[in-house]
Amino acid sequence: MAGARRVNTPRVADMGVLGIKWQHSYERGSGGKGGVGNSGRTIAGTKPGEQARRTAGQVLLLLTSRRFGNIIKDQVAGAAFHKELKAVTNREGARKRMERMEESGKARLKQMNRKPWLSQRVNQLS
Repeated sequence: MAGARRVNTPRVADMGVLGIKWQHSYERGSGGKGGVGNSGRTIAGTKPGEQARRTAGQVLLLLTSRRFGNIIKDQVAGAAFHKELKAVTNREGARKRMERMEESGKARLKQMNRKPWLSQRVNQLS
């Protein structure tokens, strides 16, 4: 066995904390939904060592108009605040959808420009 060397295996204290770094968050075993070993999220939805508490904005988004009213002891004001909060989140969602649509439209146009015969055919038909 000339030239054969012994394989050097790295050692770690806790094999459960290892994860595959090259995968994306939505792929198996990389800390997304779950997967291999201790790399996934816990039942609470956080990874080990991550912040386990919700932010103030997340708490506000989860509250209903009735609970807003109970907190500030005014049902009408609570309903109004909840309605405005939902309007803001809906506007933001619409803006994000519009940005995604524009981005995919640009990608389609770019793809079509790579096929000059297709754009000539479209021009002939119109």
